[in-house]
Amino acid sequence: MEYTVPQGYVEFQGHAELISGEPIYAPLSLRPCIWYRYQIEKKRARSVNNNSNNWQTIEQGVCDSLFYLIDSTGRCVVDPEGAIVTPSTRDVWYGSDRNPGKVGKPAKWLRYSGLAQIGRRYRYREELIVNGDPLYALGDFATHGGAGGEFDEPGEIADLLREWKRDKARLLERFDANNDGEIDVDEWDSTRRAAVQEIAGKRAKAAAAVPIDVLGHAKGSRNPFILAARSESDMLTRFHYNSIALFVLSVISSVTVLWTISIR
Repeated sequence: MEYTVPQGYVEFQGHAELISGEPIYAPLSLRPCIWYRYQIEKKRARSVNNNSNNWQTIEQGVCDSLFYLIDSTGRCVVDPEGAIVTPSTRDVWYGSDRNPGKVGKPAKWLRYSGLAQIGRRYRYREELIVNGDPLYALGDFATHGGAGGEFDEPGEIADLLREWKRDKARLLERFDANNDGEIDVDEWDSTRRAAVQEIAGKRAKAAAAVPIDVLGHAKGSRNPFILAARSESDMLTRFHYNSIALFVLSVISSVTVLWTISIR
């Protein structure tokens, strides 16, 4: 069932679902998913003037495959290109080979303790949205195809006639009934009627097609396109805690400034 919401900039809350077809696997962990972003970094040797190790990105990528957003009222296709994505899973791990393949990731306490990178030349980063994850989306919603599509019949006919006129040999072959090498008034009327019939056929075919609802980032739009694998309540909770953290930091900064001024 497709949505009946208005076209334009719309907010949705539902869950993500894989579109039937070939499964999608994350390039590093080989986990099944519907969206991924990954990065492979290589450790640079320590320089004479720099005692710390530097990591250089040698490969990265992001999935642009379409998937469904489904809620209680229907479903739409999500085109993630250009989206600001908050994934459900973020992983960082280390290894000795450029491609970790099916190598298991270390336990989280080891991963984040810094011990996991000892003797390892490569660092892997991977972010995922997997099938069934809750999904919050804010983007440009549009229905493509079906009887609801918009047509400009005179403009389409004019465009088709211009296209035909560019191939004069083909135009004469089709519509020069008296073979005089020119398209006269009567022959031009026949040409235009043929163009009208062709456009009418295209319109009928488009109207018969099943409409597809797509959520994405409209070309030229300044509105942010947001995809977050979080429930609405989770996002509100995170926003609440972030606000508290920012407030505490601002208080600490103000107290520090006042204390610095007072001791001068």
